[in-house]
Amino acid sequence: MTHSESGTGQSASDEPIDESTDAVAAVSHELQRKTPRRRLVETALSLSVTAIMFLFVVPAVSGSHYSAIWNQITTLSIASLAMLIGIWALAVLAYSGVMVNCLPGLRRRQAVTVNLASSAVSNVVPFGGAVGVGATYAMDMSWGFSPPTVTLSILVSGVWNVFVKLAVPVLAVVLLLGTGRETGQLVIPAILGVVALISAVVVLALIMRSEALASRVGAIGQRLVDPLGRRVRRLNELHITQSILDFRRRSIGLLRQHWFWITAWVIAFNLIQYLLLLACVRSIGLDTHELGWIEVFAAFAFARLLETIPITPSGVGFVETGAAATLIAFGGDAEAATAAVFLFRGFTYLLEIPTGAVAWGVWASRRGWRRPIGSADR
Repeated sequence: MTHSESGTGQSASDEPIDESTDAVAAVSHELQRKTPRRRLVETALSLSVTAIMFLFVVPAVSGSHYSAIWNQITTLSIASLAMLIGIWALAVLAYSGVMVNCLPGLRRRQAVTVNLASSAVSNVVPFGGAVGVGATYAMDMSWGFSPPTVTLSILVSGVWNVFVKLAVPVLAVVLLLGTGRETGQLVIPAILGVVALISAVVVLALIMRSEALASRVGAIGQRLVDPLGRRVRRLNELHITQSILDFRRRSIGLLRQHWFWITAWVIAFNLIQYLLLLACVRSIGLDTHELGWIEVFAAFAFARLLETIPITPSGVGFVETGAAATLIAFGGDAEAATAAVFLFRGFTYLLEIPTGAVAWGVWASRRGWRRPIGSADR
């Protein structure tokens, strides 16, 4: 995630003021970071890869026609769709719990609004993660939070999300081994996940334990980055030790007070999303004899990893291919398994776009939420 630069001036008045001009500058900055030519190349690359994945790779993996997949989805009852929408809504509410604990003072309604709006941007714009972060800055700043406070919340939530994305494949492999099932393509991600997760937890623990240890971690990181910095100008500008010390100073109070609830809500969010995939699988008609809950969990774990691929928005194309291939490899009917994955992504990817547009409208219309920048910091 990248940081946005924007004005941080605060009105001397105690009355709520409209900071939308300064806040929207955060999004504009992210859009202007890249030249039009680079943005055009990235868009063309993303669209090309997406087209290849859906026109050739997905049909080759599933052996199914899109018309047959669509027919599977359209046979769902109204009751099934209502249930799936309800589970999706619970996942959105669960992630708002993460956000209000990472940014104390943020209201639950505001958390839902900024989550949906930033997700919509990230789901539409190729390589759009940075623009989604810019949208988060824009909204949070307009509600009175300062850029450093927003930065800290993004970093902390990002670290916890990475922890879970690394841990989920490991748990999936352990569960599969416990049932005697083949672990398939999850073995390598799981091994890498174990190494990365242990390393990340140890590094974070050292940083939080003392300033001296944090300085040592920063010095090691700087030595690793310096050789690359001679070739990549952006890396040459990084000051690892100072950044780590700043992160420790700003985050130690937040983590001491909120680490439990951040962890609990992140786990709840991922659990509910898994249950959504499981419900999609069952709604399509794949019963426990074809795919058990552990096999579906393994597909979910693989999908979470594939979401991090930045070439396409939210890993679209890669997630569908990988999750469908995993379900099919575990014995699921190819057509039904692919339909279940597409149904799941209809909620976790497509539905976030129109609901995100509504969230943008809510943010623009709720003038009473506006506060001077910095006035909401705790």
